[in-house]
Amino acid sequence: MDALDLARWQFGITHLLAGTIADNVRLADPAAAAGEVRRALRAAGADFIDGLEQGVETVLGEQGAGLSAGQRQRIALARTLLATAPLLVLDEPTSGLDATSERAVVEALGAEIATRTVVLLARRTATPEELDAALATARLLTWVRELPDGLATCVGEHGSRISGGQRQRIALSRALLADPPVLLLDEPAEHLDTATADTLTADLLAATAGRTTLLVTHRLAMLGAVDEVVVLDGGRVVQRGTHGDMLTVPGPYRRMWDLERWADRGPGSAHRAD
Repeated sequence: MDALDLARWQFGITHLLAGTIADNVRLADPAAAAGEVRRALRAAGADFIDGLEQGVETVLGEQGAGLSAGQRQRIALARTLLATAPLLVLDEPTSGLDATSERAVVEALGAEIATRTVVLLARRTATPEELDAALATARLLTWVRELPDGLATCVGEHGSRISGGQRQRIALSRALLADPPVLLLDEPAEHLDTATADTLTADLLAATAGRTTLLVTHRLAMLGAVDEVVVLDGGRVVQRGTHGDMLTVPGPYRRMWDLERWADRGPGSAHRAD
């Protein structure tokens, strides 16, 4: 981040000042017209303002006193979106929100990602070294450093300008930076080709070594590296054990394994039926 031209990016700060809602939003652009302020608020999902008697001219107390955490976050997000910088750095924009408010804020960011680079910081106190370490663990640091714009590279809506594997690795680096006590990886290699999926899964398992990790997957190739495999069918546990142990006995796991190996070799190969 030190190498970025500061005129090109806007840091999203959630603090609000005593004054009207419009005053707080206009901190990003004092010359913004009323229509621009309202558009930024709509983009941030701040629909609650329509129900206020004074609308955008409602006076707030220090730190947005009188508003909920979600409402304060949306006003702060509107202020950030009003800025014209092509790169937005949002410091935990959903911190302290309930699930409904969090979804609303995330959805509001969707349109912005299509036209600007949005960096969401997963951990407020992360140092540049910790950011590099998370990217390196996810095997992204070299790729990021080779990009002309580095971390300021626009990845497009839903990461449309990068590969599926890169999108998944970015998500992993964000999760690693947050450093949760339990990490849930839900079909991390979904929609990837077999070779990419297996490489990514191996990297994920290596990156999460030493922490409690739950991996939800239909692909079995890399499960020899996990401590225990639990097989579910219809929401019920039908088999559990290590990868190696379950391959030695007839059962659902070995059937899935045989089918996967047969599919990997091609339909011209024979496969064993228990």
